[in-house]
Amino acid sequence: MKIALRQENHCSVLDIQGDIDIHNFAVLKAGLSKLLANGKNRIVLHIVDGENLASEVIRELAILDVFARELSGKLVLVSEKADLKQKVTSFAKPPVVAILPTVAKAVEYLQDLDSLEGDEGGESLTEVTAQLEARNAEVAALKAQLSQSNSSDVQNLRVENATLKDKVALLESQVGEMAAKRKQPVDAEGFLEKYEALEETVRKLSGEKTAAK
Repeated sequence: MKIALRQENHCSVLDIQGDIDIHNFAVLKAGLSKLLANGKNRIVLHIVDGENLASEVIRELAILDVFARELSGKLVLVSEKADLKQKVTSFAKPPVVAILPTVAKAVEYLQDLDSLEGDEGGESLTEVTAQLEARNAEVAALKAQLSQSNSSDVQNLRVENATLKDKVALLESQVGEMAAKRKQPVDAEGFLEKYEALEETVRKLSGEKTAAK
């Protein structure tokens, strides 16, 4: 994976060559965290030729997008690959990260943030809370179904249940950040501190799921 940073109409554009997986994402995450800490809160990730984006990476990007929106910005993906777009948009409904076909459209979208309604053009706290409740209901239904299923169906249900739990964890993080944002003014200097705390929560959740297996 190769990354090149440039500026376009007050937006930070990162041109990324190659696929992004959870292993090489650490480099990209460090760069994104530095941009946000420096007040560069409108970010375009241009995936030039990559065709794969791991689910773990989509979840991490969604968390970074929450912080960008807290700073009155947003993180947007750009790709012309139909398969990649489908994976991002189907990860959760509505999509947790915006994805557009060209850099020009992404920059235009970011420039229009100030005129968009809601939380920096994103979902409202009420909408995200409703999504969280729906996901929790799906997890509960799957658990009930799992207890009544025969052994041939158990593995498939466990995989689906794990995916839903990931989405619930993501939505919980969004609800927490949105609620906190409404109670206190934005603190750009505390960004990295909050991000590290959120990462620790994600690690604990991952550890609980591993122990459960």
